[in-house]
Amino acid sequence: MKKLSLAYFGSPDFAANFLEKLITDTSINQLIEVKLVVTQPDQLVGRKQILTPTPVKEITEKYLKSEDTFFETIARGPYRGVAVEKNGIELKNIDLALVYAYGDLIPKELLSLPKYGFWNIHPSLLPKYRGPSPIATPLINGDKTTGVTIIKMDEEIDHGPIIAQESCTIEDTDYRPDLEKKLTDLGFEMFKKIIKDEGGKFFRFCLSCDKNCDPESLLTSQDHKQATYTKKLSKQDGFVEISKLKDQISKNSKQLFNLFRGLTPWPGIWTLLPNGKRLKITRITMKQSNNLTIDSVQLEGKKEVDFPTFNKAYN
Repeated sequence: MKKLSLAYFGSPDFAANFLEKLITDTSINQLIEVKLVVTQPDQLVGRKQILTPTPVKEITEKYLKSEDTFFETIARGPYRGVAVEKNGIELKNIDLALVYAYGDLIPKELLSLPKYGFWNIHPSLLPKYRGPSPIATPLINGDKTTGVTIIKMDEEIDHGPIIAQESCTIEDTDYRPDLEKKLTDLGFEMFKKIIKDEGGKFFRFCLSCDKNCDPESLLTSQDHKQATYTKKLSKQDGFVEISKLKDQISKNSKQLFNLFRGLTPWPGIWTLLPNGKRLKITRITMKQSNNLTIDSVQLEGKKEVDFPTFNKAYN
């Protein structure tokens, strides 16, 4: 049986976990082959500004030894498609391009190059929460439900027709890393189901032949009037003035707790002390009575300490 050749576009930790599943899951790796990986370039990270690869690049180098399998990023410029070729592997020779948290726009001239186009694994119930932070936003908003939508990409952001969609529950104990894992696992199971359903609606073109069947009529259009959008998170999103922080602890503790859940581990919730130093809240406990307790903090340039100890020193 001919394997489905994939190009994979992704960058952060949870996208790396998805890629690792694609490569190692024995129930589908006889049906697919990751031929090309595209990720963001290495970034300077931390106080020492160490040049660091994306987690997706690390997984690629761990499992896909051949240089033919990897190209670092889509180049900037008038035609960004220059980066779709690496040592003879071209996007136009790929069956399907799969995108999960890549972190940049895909140029529209590339979308039709793979045989079956580009599919996006989007961790929300589209058309709700389009954009760059669909995992953090429902936590911040206190939502009880979210999900994963697989779409066929078009030139607009998270706008294309729906291939598959499933929901999942957000538990009160879920922080962003927990939800990232849940949605990554769900998205992978959804994709695996489509891939393994060779006689079903998307793969009745058969993985074992080159029949050029078009399943477009089986896709479901989004209700664009219901679309909502998220923004890219910044460090400033976690800033709360110290006077407002005190007020929220006593009066809006649930709202503050939800903000903490969505912004953990970065940018986190932080404030500025009267001496101008930055104080980050590193751990919070919320009891059923909506009674919020700050458990630990980290002062700029210092190690993390429990809050009672810090408060005793700084009042």
